[in-house]
Amino acid sequence: MAARRNPGRGVAALTAALVVGASGLISAAPAHGGPPTGSGAPPAVAGRGEVAPPRPARPAPLPRPSKTTPIPLRAGAAASAAAPTDKVALRALVLAVDEQDFGLPTWRTVLDRVGVPYDVVTTRTTPLTAGSLVRPDGVGRYNAVLLTSASLLHPDGAGGYVSGLDADEWHRLWAYERDYAVRQVSLYTAPGTWPEDYCLRPVGEGGVGDAPLHASLTAAAAPIFDYLRSTARIPITQSYVYRVSVAPGCAAQPLLTAGRDVLGVTSTSADGRQRAALTFSSNQYLLQADLLTYGLLRWATRGLFFGQHRHYLNADVDDWFNSADHYYPDGRIESDPGYRVAAREMVNLNNQVTALRLRYPQAGAFRPALAYNGGGADLTARSLCSLGGPEQLTATSRCLRNSFRWINHTVNHPEMNHTDYATSRAEIEGNLTIAARLGLPVNRTVLKTGEYSGLGVYHPDPDNDVDPPIDFGLGVASNPALLRAAKDLGVRYLHGNMSFPSHVPSCLGCAVVHPMEPAVVVVPDWPTNIAYHTTTAAEQIAFYNSLYGPNGRFPYWPRNLTYEEMLAYEADVALRHMTGGSVYTHTFHIANVHDYGGGRTLLTDWVNAVLARFTAYYRVPVLSPDWPVLAAEAERRTGHAAAVAAGTEAVYDRTTNTVTVSSPVAGTVLVTGATTAGHSSYGTDTTAPVTLAAGGSFVFRPRLRA
Repeated sequence: MAARRNPGRGVAALTAALVVGASGLISAAPAHGGPPTGSGAPPAVAGRGEVAPPRPARPAPLPRPSKTTPIPLRAGAAASAAAPTDKVALRALVLAVDEQDFGLPTWRTVLDRVGVPYDVVTTRTTPLTAGSLVRPDGVGRYNAVLLTSASLLHPDGAGGYVSGLDADEWHRLWAYERDYAVRQVSLYTAPGTWPEDYCLRPVGEGGVGDAPLHASLTAAAAPIFDYLRSTARIPITQSYVYRVSVAPGCAAQPLLTAGRDVLGVTSTSADGRQRAALTFSSNQYLLQADLLTYGLLRWATRGLFFGQHRHYLNADVDDWFNSADHYYPDGRIESDPGYRVAAREMVNLNNQVTALRLRYPQAGAFRPALAYNGGGADLTARSLCSLGGPEQLTATSRCLRNSFRWINHTVNHPEMNHTDYATSRAEIEGNLTIAARLGLPVNRTVLKTGEYSGLGVYHPDPDNDVDPPIDFGLGVASNPALLRAAKDLGVRYLHGNMSFPSHVPSCLGCAVVHPMEPAVVVVPDWPTNIAYHTTTAAEQIAFYNSLYGPNGRFPYWPRNLTYEEMLAYEADVALRHMTGGSVYTHTFHIANVHDYGGGRTLLTDWVNAVLARFTAYYRVPVLSPDWPVLAAEAERRTGHAAAVAAGTEAVYDRTTNTVTVSSPVAGTVLVTGATTAGHSSYGTDTTAPVTLAAGGSFVFRPRLRA
């Protein structure tokens, strides 16, 4: 195939300012974990990754309560008039001051990512009543109580601070935790004894900026954070920190320490309630929250909750067998002949990936997926690994076919925004036929169109290769002929792009059932800032700085970055995708697999940097499923979210050690702590799907954590 410029991928097409939604990206929808627009960070660029990290305001020290005498426990206090039972629903209660409480989106983010149903009580305006905690039949409504701060203080209008909960409400909450054996977590806790004593005594306090304060896990923290390495150093940044000690003789165990200072504890109250508390602020954009909040949630629920949390890394290489533009450090772009992958570079890529798997055994399943355009393949090529040039690529691809995964990317990579049924079908089916001729193992249920075309994002002038595409909407502007052809050929999953708002699912890790064709599901990819047309470190950093350097199109950084600085930043972005539990793949292109010296490639540089970060913190495996498995997982998460939203619930009976799941609608939910049919393990977590008919129920014995 003749080298050509890929439509829509020119430099000008990369300069559209979009607001994108997802964990760690700029977002107008906080449900996806990104900061709201107007947060001070510049927007991302269409089709590319995050431009700048969120910079939310650092929380201030906690206010001091107007009253400092502990609220005395009432031995006979009851949570409600209903007789308590040994039954609690698998649901979390989040207690915040108000909607502006910094800790509220932090808790919401982890709960939404995992898939845990929850209720929020904003205590400044909403009373905590008996009915808030206990159902009329005596069943507790919650199996975890999550506080944004230990005292929930707000101004009293007279220069002081009072809690959103009054003494009676605190007693009601404590009685509920005591009678129903429900654990409590405080996300941000100052030393002191009001409203109750967490066994924390002041040592010092102060703010932490970009330079991290590193915290270590104690032996007592090991079972709570067993997915982390015992040697992990938790980087606390952009926070206010209370350094404390544990009061002598107090029933508390340190969880996190910085030197001799304590930064987190578990403690037991005088009436036997179990509590955990951190002594520094966090927010949903900080790595410390990603590393710690899941463990605290899991501890609070005793490992029994709706949803699951796992860590994924995949990378797709687009346009295999095709050609690409070639960007040079002086800004020139060569389209003819452009760049084509050489056979020796495929061999090198295989060697580099093998070396990465040996270097990081946790990522032993990692294999790039090659999105191929069969129109550029040599159908007469034998299966023979070669160290030759592009002309031997097909033979080498046949030879190494089982070392990579393969994705149908259409025969000729056309824009499919307005193709008719016959053309759409020929592009999809023809590429499968070519794969069969070459012996490439391709799953026909997955399709990635060129430029994600046909899915509602395009420029109205098909000949315009200068201006950015416009997101007209997945549900109103997708190509119905493409969708019909895909359905008829057995395609179930289409790649989308997290840069396009209409492709962003309602929950992280979920998919979008196509509103015009429900038989097709859109699963988005993560774009990156590794440019599609750069082959070397020098080319990549020149292009990156031309966009984001002080003299770039979107000036953000105060100086031009070095390649290593850019790589570190891009790896940090991907790390946040992994720590957040995103299942989506990251997208690269054929130019990025060029061996630019010593076997190094832009792709494997990125993978190495990401895995180095992840494995420094985590001891659990890196999951890298094939695309059909990845997409099915996103589809399962979508079904789980829908079933929970429709009213599927579960109640744990402590007396019989059973959980009863019931639902008014048919569907499947994921339950961590279940070991029933179809269960799978990840680290020490076990998760099972529970499928119910409308109005049905299912009973199982859970596996609880200590």
